[in-house]
This record gives sequence, structure tokens and C-alpha cells, in this order.
Amino acid sequence: MSTLSELIHYCNEDDPVGAMLLLGEWGCGKTYLIEKDLAGALKDTHIIIKVSLFGMNNQKALQDSVRQKWFEACLPILGTLKKAKENTKGFWTALNGMIRVINPIAGSAGDIMTSVNALDLLPVKNEIEDIKTHAKKRVVLVYDDFERANMNPLELLGVINDYCENSNFNTIISANEKFFKKEMEMDDATYHMLREKTVSQSIYNIPDYPSIVHSIISERTWPSPEYAEFLAGREALVLDAFISEDDITAKGIVSRNNGRCHNFRSLTKGLESFFRIYYHMESRGLEVPDGYLYSFLAFFLASKSGIYKNGEHTLEFDDSDIKQLYSKYLPELMTEAEREWIESGIWNSARYLEEMAAIYGKASQMVPEI
Repeated sequence: MSTLSELIHYCNEDDPVGAMLLLGEWGCGKTYLIEKDLAGALKDTHIIIKVSLFGMNNQKALQDSVRQKWFEACLPILGTLKKAKENTKGFWTALNGMIRVINPIAGSAGDIMTSVNALDLLPVKNEIEDIKTHAKKRVVLVYDDFERANMNPLELLGVINDYCENSNFNTIISANEKFFKKEMEMDDATYHMLREKTVSQSIYNIPDYPSIVHSIISERTWPSPEYAEFLAGREALVLDAFISEDDITAKGIVSRNNGRCHNFRSLTKGLESFFRIYYHMESRGLEVPDGYLYSFLAFFLASKSGIYKNGEHTLEFDDSDIKQLYSKYLPELMTEAEREWIESGIWNSARYLEEMAAIYGKASQMVPEI
């Protein structure tokens, strides 16, 4: 079964034993998979609520975030959310109506307005009935960026486990396996607890790389129609620069001593950045070699996402490291101005033109700035 099919199967379990751990590299499309593919597939039967754990530093903040996200997602089928956004009175009317449906003894809107935290009055339920159609929808809690939380791991696991085990929520935890144990400074006992008590099953996100690369190139708005056409004609090359067959196993991305990172955000930014090079060369009437695009992307991806070296993720590398991972990388095509720009964000136009002139001749000096 595909990753999406496994997620759908889990979300349809009436009595989940534990959470599902969705693993994958940063930027590999886990959030897109949840918010677009999974939510789209289950839109008639489920409500998908994603809670970001990025920077979350205490149990109360996490519980409040769950309540707020639950409230925002469930209100449309429980009350009059459309009017709620129009004015403050409409908001409190909607909130009051919702509370009376879910928790009749909680009080009135006036009571809520004087409450320290009004959302504390809302019991977060794992199933919601539409007041108009009477159709029931199951609520799925998704905890994103697990490894980026800034709170005690046991406390974090306690909150997640409470919703999952005691409130019977279908729960998905999204994480980068290479980082979440290290970043949260979990000892082996805590890590074992996560995998054995809170998590009932794990699955690796295996993106459809060709399809996603095609979508990035074909659907994005590029700076010029000519550049869009240029990229469309080099889709296979871009895919080859992003991932090789050696990177993929039955578990997704290989865990090995040396390897590439695969971040679609970095790839998209790399393609956007290369337009500056494309523009300079095209405006001079110079052909852009395919090896130039490949080499630029290889250096850009390594600089922005890092590489795996000796079993560790690192941003420290040299051209030989890149060459080992990106076999078609030609370091001589990368000017020092480009390297500085990618690494520090500083674009030195004069330096770039000097280097280009040394490579391509005087014609390289005749170019408008961009």
C-alpha cells in the first residue's frame, strides 16, 4: 500500500491502539501529504487538525493550541462561523452556540468573555455531528514538527498520549527520524516509550518524486515564459540533480554514512535563484549548459539542506563531498560570486561579471543588472 493508503486505513480505525508515526526528511512533503492529499481523500468523513509543535514549550500551551485548532476546524459544522468573522458579537454568538451544543452547563457568552481562557470550557471530542446534515465526522489530530518542540519529551508524550489513548483520537505524529531523538535530547528509555507506548505503527513518507518535480516546474509561476520553457525542457535533469535511484529503498530515504538531503523547498528556491544566472547568460546571447544548472542545484541543495556525512547531518562540506553525492557536479562551473551568494545571501555583481568575463570573454560585461 502507498503512504497515503496506509494513513487513510489508520484514520478509519474506530478504536486506534496508538498513534501513527509518519517519518521523512524535512521538506519531503509530509505536510502537503497531510493537508492536501489526506484531507482531500477524507473530506466527507473526517476533519484533519494539524497542530504545529515548533517551539512549543509547555503542556498548557500545547493543550490550548489543540483546543484552538479544534475549535477553528469544527465550528463550521457546529455553528455559524461565516458570520462569526464579521464582528466580535458574531464571534461570541457562534462560540456561545457551540458551547451550548457541546457543553450545555458551561455557561453563556458573557461568562466566557470574562473567563481567563474561554476555550477551556470546550471539551475536545473525537467525533462531531453536523447540526444541519446530522452526518458524523471523525476528528484526526496531527502533530507536526515533533522534533522541533521545546519542551520536556515526557511531558509532550503525556499530552499526545492522553488525547490518543484516553480520548480515543486517531493521532498522527510527523517527524524527521534522523533528528527528533537528538533534537529533543531523549534518552533511550524515553525514545523506547515513544515507539512502544504512544506509537502503534510507523510509516515512511515515500514521495512520488517525478510527479512532484513535474508539478513544481509546470505549475509554478516563473520570472519569464522563456525560463519556464527552459526548465520544462530539463525536467529529467532537475529530477536527477534532486534524487538518484540509489537514494530510494523500501523504507524511503536510505540511512547511510553519506547521502543527499531531499528538501522540495530548497529545490524550488534553487530553481528560482538560478534565474539570475539564466538571465545574465541569455541576455548576452550565451547558451546555458545543462551541466551549469545541475552543478548550481547540487551546490545549492547541499548548502541549504546539508548532506549526510559519516552518519551525521552537516553543512560542512567541500567540492569532493558534493562530487561524491552528485556525480555530474562540475565545480569549475561555479564562480566564487555564486558560491558566496548561495552561502551568505550577498550578491557581488562586479565580482560575478569579472569571473564571467574570464570564462566567456568581453561579451559577458555587456549585461543589465538583475
